[in-house]
Amino acid sequence: MKLMLACLLLSTAVTMHVTPADACGVKLTVKSTPPRKAVSHSSNPSDILILGDPPSRFKRDLSAEGHRVDVAATPGDAKKKNYAVVVTDASMQADARQNFTSSLIVVRSGNEDADIVSIESTIARRPVRSDQGRAVVAAREARQPIAAGPTTPPERQLISARPVEAPTPTVSTDVAPTPVKVEAPKPEKLTKEVVAPVETKAPAEAKETKETKVAVKAGTVMIEVYFSLGNSKLARAAALDSAVRKLKANPTLNVVIEGHADPSGTPEGNMELSQKRAEIARDYLVANGVDAARLEVTPFGDTHLRYGRTDDRNRRVAIVAK
Repeated sequence: MKLMLACLLLSTAVTMHVTPADACGVKLTVKSTPPRKAVSHSSNPSDILILGDPPSRFKRDLSAEGHRVDVAATPGDAKKKNYAVVVTDASMQADARQNFTSSLIVVRSGNEDADIVSIESTIARRPVRSDQGRAVVAAREARQPIAAGPTTPPERQLISARPVEAPTPTVSTDVAPTPVKVEAPKPEKLTKEVVAPVETKAPAEAKETKETKVAVKAGTVMIEVYFSLGNSKLARAAALDSAVRKLKANPTLNVVIEGHADPSGTPEGNMELSQKRAEIARDYLVANGVDAARLEVTPFGDTHLRYGRTDDRNRRVAIVAK
């Protein structure tokens, strides 16, 4: 009886490694699970929707960070119509983009830790909630664009003749003053010589503005600039000149400079690379006379692929009219 009790107590003891118990003939080895890393609280709590059947740990960790997390089997089962981030499987990616057009779509990779890091990195770059308007970067009071030039050349004023004063006659004290007749120049001849037909030419910049002035609808992609793999340097800076001319021709037009990357690389690395690409394009427009208050920079990383996953054109910056 005592031997059985000793074996029972030995089997319930929890240690890193338990030596074999020769007395009761039981060899028991117990390994404890390493402690989990504490979940840090998010600096920007947001509404998050998880589609499909995610592990319970995935939702629990996101909630522990302070986010408001909903889980739905399909996009149609969601409680709300708008979320900051929608996390989905690859099978429901197209439906998620169609149902949540203003949300950032994150495709699960199967690694919960990496997905949480990607979601938090994406949310940290969103200054406001998805159901509110985004503030314009470097907003200031509205003013005329720099170096835009006059839209219409000023009319040239005619030079008018200055009135001619008659010379004062010299009067001698010895002789009686003799009236002096002074003839002023004929005004007709003077006017004809001064007011000559002058051919006015509009400045070259105004002519160019008139030629490029077109109506741009909101949501129109004005231009796309492409980059090489893993690079944020403009290969052809002159490709942005068309956007400069259109913005100068439409001084009330504001645009969003969208930065994009292809699926290669990590989600957080692609988000940082798309941010740099959008900022490079914005700096070029500002350097060429476009007011920075009219430009909004938005990075999307690899979450908004316009072309096929292997298409190089996904490494791009798109300038979209607001």
